[in-house]
Amino acid sequence: MCGITGFIDYQQSISEQNLLNASTALRHRGGNGNGHIYEPHERYNVGLANERLATIDRSNNGLQPFTSACGNYTITFNGTIYNYLELRATLIKYGITFNTLSDTEVLIECYKKWGHQLFEKIDGAFAFAILDRKQKQLFLARDTMGVKPLYFFKDKNFFAFASELKGMLCYPIVKQTNTRALAGYLRKGYFEGNETIFENIFSFKKQHYFIIDLNSGNFLESKFENATLLHKPTNSEAEITEKVHELLTESVLRRNVADVNIGVMLSGGYDSATVAAILQKNQAKKLRTFTLGFKDKTLDEAPAANAIAKHLNTNHSEYYIDDAGAINMLEKMPDIFDEPMGDSGAVPLAFLVSQIAKEDISVLLGAEGGDELFAGYTNYKRAIWLHQKSKQLPNFIKKLAIGLSKDRKNKLKEILFAESLTGVYESLASFYPANEISKLLNKEVKISLTNNSSDSIKSLLIFDQENYLPNDLLLKSDRITMHYGIDNRDAMLKTDLVDLLKTIEDKWFIKDGNLKYLLKNITHQYIPKKLMDRPKKGFSIPIVEWMSTIYRPYLEQYLSPEQLDKHRFFDIVEVFKIKNRFYMNPNGGDARKLWLLLQFQMWYNQHFS
Repeated sequence: MCGITGFIDYQQSISEQNLLNASTALRHRGGNGNGHIYEPHERYNVGLANERLATIDRSNNGLQPFTSACGNYTITFNGTIYNYLELRATLIKYGITFNTLSDTEVLIECYKKWGHQLFEKIDGAFAFAILDRKQKQLFLARDTMGVKPLYFFKDKNFFAFASELKGMLCYPIVKQTNTRALAGYLRKGYFEGNETIFENIFSFKKQHYFIIDLNSGNFLESKFENATLLHKPTNSEAEITEKVHELLTESVLRRNVADVNIGVMLSGGYDSATVAAILQKNQAKKLRTFTLGFKDKTLDEAPAANAIAKHLNTNHSEYYIDDAGAINMLEKMPDIFDEPMGDSGAVPLAFLVSQIAKEDISVLLGAEGGDELFAGYTNYKRAIWLHQKSKQLPNFIKKLAIGLSKDRKNKLKEILFAESLTGVYESLASFYPANEISKLLNKEVKISLTNNSSDSIKSLLIFDQENYLPNDLLLKSDRITMHYGIDNRDAMLKTDLVDLLKTIEDKWFIKDGNLKYLLKNITHQYIPKKLMDRPKKGFSIPIVEWMSTIYRPYLEQYLSPEQLDKHRFFDIVEVFKIKNRFYMNPNGGDARKLWLLLQFQMWYNQHFS
């Protein structure tokens, strides 16, 4: 929705031009105006900047950085406060007057009224920084689910933040590869925790705020609390379904508030179909829906999406990605992400959004989080089954099984000896097992699997909500949509819906082997079961085919000895083993491993060559 950046400088080493450069680097996130403030003081200099993509109150009244009427507070804000109209009405009752129609002004007045307790009031996706001249502090925060990105650098001399890494690199920060984060990237396909690919640049933790004292530089980091869940349903299926349906509807409709045209990316799956169905039922105007198709019919969800669109009577468009489109998007990956993108689903998503950007659409409602909230991944069932079986096996049988298995013995060993259900799931979902990473990085790598005592399916859902969802899926959708100047809103991620689902029993997630049991019951109230029942395909590419054909020249170029020798992070012999093994026997496992290496090499070449 916007690009934000700013800094506090205690040595006068950062100029106003640094701030302007960082803002310019984020210009693709805006398009509807920009601004900045730069304030030199005796002990420090401070600056804030904003690149605005206006979706609410498109007038110049909503330009940022926005300063309160009293002059004590200035905010740079990326995101949307979905309940801003209710909050505005509440604040008016306290005698507060407003000069704009924007949610930005509502947010700054919430901060003035409630301080860091404002998070108990707001429903939104946000990353923001408020310069509080009254308290002489800088206050920063990131939303509960990690929808909106925020990065920072801090040392004793200065603090800087930005919506994307490309903004951070405009400040005087030494650009170095974070080799610590490489093992996690190779294993999971994303960067874990608050690590990034750049040394000393960190991702701001979701559901946290910072308070930085402007005079001393003292730094407070704290996790904030959301509003408590007011109503917990009984164990009645009817009541649970009704309450979840109510909160899901509220979540979707709140995210449908904008002064611009809104669309939905529609696949053939339950998540996006449910979002589209709720929206279309609650508006007279035909909803705009968009789908991507593949010539590979095993991956093509366009016919299924078209059938759903016809049933819902939406205004539907579909696009097919060809070889030229796939190559074009591959080449754009380093620029879109500023870091290696381990999720190959970024290619089709980027192509689809690039086509939607040609339409009169400024906001897209997505359905990220549906699988992680309602249990949509087959690996959840596999992990439960494997964990149950593993607990029944004596250790000597496990060791015998590992000895008999050749192709997958490293991953099998991790799974069989994992101490928790979540540990089994982590191993099952990994790309490289620990011993292969050690060989590839030429150093011993120890992987610590999550070890908790819970055998509940919810432990897997929460694990993905804390890791895969923010660090892969939400990051991917944010960077791609913002690259093309579109505001992406994740329609299912209302915090009280997320909190409610953490309280219900496992049987409502997987019942009789049926994934997404609860969500499917809701979806079938809008769309007949016969239109929805099909194997899950996901938003993935024909990775074996593409890596064998159209992407093979890139493998040869970027995984050559000359390219690998530039940094020597990877063992050249091990890389060639993986590459040659794939060429001799093309398979999904090695294709995904090569994708991770290719993305790293393309990123490195852009930033360090």
